[in-house]
Parts: sequence; structure tokens; C-alpha cells
Amino acid sequence: MKILVLVLGLVSACLLWTGCSKSENGPDKPGGGGTEIVQKIPLAISTTITKVLNDSFEEEDAIGLYVVNALSNGSSGWNSGSLMNTGNHLSNVKFSYESGVWKSQQEYYWKDASTPADFYCYYPHSGSVADVSAVPFAIKADQSSGENYRSCEILWGKSSLQFPSKNKVNITVTHRMSQIQITILPGKGFTAETLRESLKSVKINNLECNALLNLKDGALTANGNSADITPYYDGTLYRALIVPQSVENKTLITLIVDEMTRSLTQSIEFTSGTIKKCTITVDKLSEGINIGISGWDTDNEDYGGTLN
Repeated sequence: MKILVLVLGLVSACLLWTGCSKSENGPDKPGGGGTEIVQKIPLAISTTITKVLNDSFEEEDAIGLYVVNALSNGSSGWNSGSLMNTGNHLSNVKFSYESGVWKSQQEYYWKDASTPADFYCYYPHSGSVADVSAVPFAIKADQSSGENYRSCEILWGKSSLQFPSKNKVNITVTHRMSQIQITILPGKGFTAETLRESLKSVKINNLECNALLNLKDGALTANGNSADITPYYDGTLYRALIVPQSVENKTLITLIVDEMTRSLTQSIEFTSGTIKKCTITVDKLSEGINIGISGWDTDNEDYGGTLN
């Protein structure tokens, strides 16, 4: 399973007490709180492992960052604070990818030089988040272009009780969508070339395309709006990003070959961060499709079947 790691670098903005001013990032915005600090420590973001298709972020990609200050529990140390819709140290701050660098519209700082914080990060950034436990996303049914396919990716990560310092804070951000990979091979009566000419359509049928992301724990759940998904063809196989959901004994994949519609009925559990590999061998002579489906990369089971 691929992951994306975001590194938040912490650089001291002042070395001595002299010249340091009040905090410029209280709850949700600079200026809130006004706590006197010894050091102003700004946040900067860089990436080391990147996205699903081209293994790189693109210009104007944007992430959302939440920072929640820890609570002192006296002599025993610190406890994590609660991520809230409003009133966090930072809420839904947008960082955009510009010329290879993550930038925000203004500079943001830690509360002070001693209070740790939890960091929550998600992609893609949503301009308005009313409920941090249910951020809505609409997944495109037409993923046939690389742009549409990339736009369906959803990532989330958290790093707990990070202390202010010049060292970097690492956030491991994981894929919250599931993915299906379909390989279509020529069987009896077909060559690779004649199969390409005969294959007119590939659809993944009747899947929910709306999702809700819980920023507290990264859970992504389906939220209605079913549609047939057109996958992206990368020259070797067909790919689609799928909202986590259960498929119970219903038509999963439909092909149109030689003007005939042929379908696979299957039960599948799509889960976050996993890939379902499906290999379809098309046999022209029998006018049927022999389909073998490998297991999830996490369970090693076989979901094979044969269509007549």
C-alpha cells in the first residue's frame, strides 16, 4: 500500500528572548489568544513520497492542516486535545503546491516553545468544513482521463503530541480510497490487437460515489449516489478509485465486446488503502468470458469465477 509522507519543518524565527512578540496564531487564525512566547516557530511543509498516478504532486494541489494544542495534566505530562469544528489552534489551513514548494497565504506559528500539538492533514483541501467528523467528497463516475482519476484520490494522516523544536514533524498520510485494477487479456479467437478493436466499453457497476471523511480518525464511508464508473486506461490495465463499500452478489463489471454485453456478478469488500486485482480473459469462440480474480493484497484470498 502506497503512503504519502508530509514533513512539517519547524524553524526558529528568533534565537533569543529579545525581539520575540506575541503569538500570531491563536485558535483558527493569527492573532487569537495573544500568548507571550519565547520563540516564534513557523511551520513549513515538504513532501517525500507522493501521489497515486504520477508519483508527484502537481501545481496548485492543496492540502488542509489542523493543529490541536495538547492539554497539560500536571506532573505526568500532556494529553491530546480534541479536534473540533472551530476553536483549534489551526483549522483547515490551506497549503498549496507551487513550484515544488508548499505555501500558505500567510505564516503560521506554534502556540509557544513548549506546548506540544496534534497535527491532522487531509487531501484534497475543502474550502468549507462544517463538521470535522463528516467532510463530504463527490467522486467522479467518469475516471477515464488521468485528470479525473487523480481528482478522486483522498488522503489523511495524523501525528500526535509533537513538541515544538527545530526538528521536523513527520505525518504519514495514507490512501483512504480503495482501488480496482482490471486487466483484460485475449483468449481463444482473439489476439491482443483484435481484442482492442472489439472491446468497446468497460464499466464498474452501481457503486456509491459520495463519501464522508472523518478527520478525527481517517475513516472514509460511502454516502449514497450510486453510478456506473468508467475506469482510467493507462495502456496496460484499467484503474478506478472506489469509495470503501460492500458489494453483495451483484453485477460488478460489465464489458461490451463484439457488441455483446457480458457481466461479472461478485461479492467484494472495498476497504481503504487496498487494491482489488481483476484479470479478465475474453474467449471469442465460446462467446463467453473466463474471469479470475486475485485476492485483496491484505487477505490473499481468491474471488475467481466463470461467466457463460
